[in-house]
Amino acid sequence: MKRENLVWGIILILVGGAFLLNQFFPALFGGFSWPWILVGLGVIFTLASLIGRVGGLMIPGIILLGLGGIFLYQVRTDDWDSWAYIWALIPAFAGLGMVLGGLYDAEMRPARPAGLIMIVAGLVGYAVFGGAFGLDPSILRFWPVLLILFGLWVLIKAMRPAK
Repeated sequence: MKRENLVWGIILILVGGAFLLNQFFPALFGGFSWPWILVGLGVIFTLASLIGRVGGLMIPGIILLGLGGIFLYQVRTDDWDSWAYIWALIPAFAGLGMVLGGLYDAEMRPARPAGLIMIVAGLVGYAVFGGAFGLDPSILRFWPVLLILFGLWVLIKAMRPAK
């Protein structure tokens, strides 16, 4: 059995099921807006990555999920001014995809440190640009979370047996 065929079969079933649900329950998708397309594509890439064990597909999956979430927020709140700082999260999404993909794909493991750097750089960029362009300053009180996450990473790395 080819893993690629399994992935595409599941994707086609999910997409077909969504369209069929829309035929029988049109109100179910009444709140549909264009960012959901990005979220759906992100889910497809993420599932393909997990099922096919191809870590590289996790990167576009997480980026699309993140962008879809950002645009859903902006469409629903009409807060388009937030784009002045929220764009800085895109490198963090790519880094998260690299880290997650490297958890189960041996070829992606060397990319994990760069992914962690991209996550931190994206969060720092978000804080800096947000501070300059209108992000509520109270969110910056959560900066210790970065230290905690870094500490967890160091702890997990220390607990792993040496090769």
